[in-house]
Amino acid sequence: MIPKLIVAAAAALLLCLPAQAQKPKFGHFDSGALIESLPEVKNVQKALEQEQAKQEAQLTALQEDFSKQIQNYQDKQSSMTEDERIAKEEELQDMQQRIVTFRQTAIQDLQKKQQELIAPISQKVLMAVQQVGVDNGFLYIFERKAGFILATGSQSIDVAPLVKKQLGIQ
Repeated sequence: MIPKLIVAAAAALLLCLPAQAQKPKFGHFDSGALIESLPEVKNVQKALEQEQAKQEAQLTALQEDFSKQIQNYQDKQSSMTEDERIAKEEELQDMQQRIVTFRQTAIQDLQKKQQELIAPISQKVLMAVQQVGVDNGFLYIFERKAGFILATGSQSIDVAPLVKKQLGIQ
C-alpha cells in the first residue's frame, strides 16, 4: 500500500513539474547605447568638453611661447657665442619636451576624468540591469559588446527597454 502511495505521489509530482518548470530566460543589452541614452551623459560630455578646451588653451599657449622662443633664437643665433647657442638649444629642447609631456598628461587626465564621471552612471545601469533580471526571472543577461551571447533570436530578449523603464527613461 505504501509503495503504491509513493508511486502515485511521484507520478503526481512529475505531472506538476512541467507546469512549474519554466524555460530559462536569457537577455542581452548594449551598455554603450544604454548609457548614451541617459540624460546624465550630456552633463558628462559637457564637463569633458570644458576640460578639453581648458587643456587645449594651455597647450596652445605653450606652443605659441615655444614658437616665439624659436623665432627669437633664429633671429639672434648669428650674434650668439657657442656657449649661448648650446644653452639656448638645450632650453628649447626642454620646452619641447615639456609640451610633449603636457600633451600626454592632458590625455591621461581627460581619460581619468571621463572614467570618474562615467563610473556612477555605469553603476546605476548595472544595478538596473540586475533588478530587471530579478524582477523578470532572467537566468542570464549578457552585455552585447562583451563578445559573446549564448542565445540568439527569440531565445534572447533585448532587456534595454526594461532597463530604461527601471531607470525612468524612455
